[in-house]
Order: sequence, then C-alpha cells, then structure tokens
Amino acid sequence: MPDVLADSGPLAALFNRRDYHHARAVEYFRLRGARLRCHTTWEVISEVMYFLDFSAAAQGDFLDWLHQGRQRGLMHIAALAPDDLPGLSRMMRKYADRPMDLADASLVWLANKNGITDIITIDRADFAVYRTARRKAFRNVFVLP
Repeated sequence: MPDVLADSGPLAALFNRRDYHHARAVEYFRLRGARLRCHTTWEVISEVMYFLDFSAAAQGDFLDWLHQGRQRGLMHIAALAPDDLPGLSRMMRKYADRPMDLADASLVWLANKNGITDIITIDRADFAVYRTARRKAFRNVFVLP
C-alpha cells in the first residue's frame, strides 16, 4: 500500500461540491483511496477546517471521514512538538519568497521525519520548489489515471 502526504487542497475539495477540484478529488479517492495510506498533520487538518467553514455539516463529514480512515489504518495524523518550532521557522524563512505557510512547513517536516515525498496537493508551484533536508523533491501524485 503506497504512502502519500496529504495536503489541504484535495482534502477540502473532497467535501466542497463548489470547489474547482471537487470532481477530481472524488474520483481520485474513489479509485485510489482504499489503496493509499495518507499521512498529514494537525496543521493541515486545521487548514481544511478553515476552508470548510462555510458548512458545519461539511466540517463534520470531514472529521468523520478522518476518524474512519484512522480506524482502517488509511489516515495517519502527525503532531508537531515544541522542539520542532525552530526547524519550521528556518524552513519558512528559507521559502519566504513563496511564502511557505505552517501547513506546508508541517508537510515538509513530516517528509523529513518519515521519508515520504509523494504528495497529493493542488499546490503544484510551491511543492515543485520545496525540498526535504536531504534535497529530495516532492512528487505530486494527485492525478487521475
């Protein structure tokens, strides 16, 4: 089962029918969701909740989906620790021209921690530039067959 990092864009699109990427997200998770092990962070989840703030029902559906995915071993949520803050700060300064937000920095941190560089994101421009501490590039796999 392949491991991927999950960014906020595809996750939010999955629960927002008005999102430009909704159909692609639904199709992607329908075709691949049961065969993926997604890894994300609480910062990404917070960003998704912000994107879904138009509907308490959509937010609730997202949280239920996350919980079910965790129970089935398909969704893993990593937590930053206070000692991670200096490293995040350095990354955000390094990519200040983008600028890198905390959710993106947390995914690069997670890639450094677990070695996963395949990512599902609609943020192609930024993740094409970001690199891990070992200078590995990210590969966006949010495409349909």
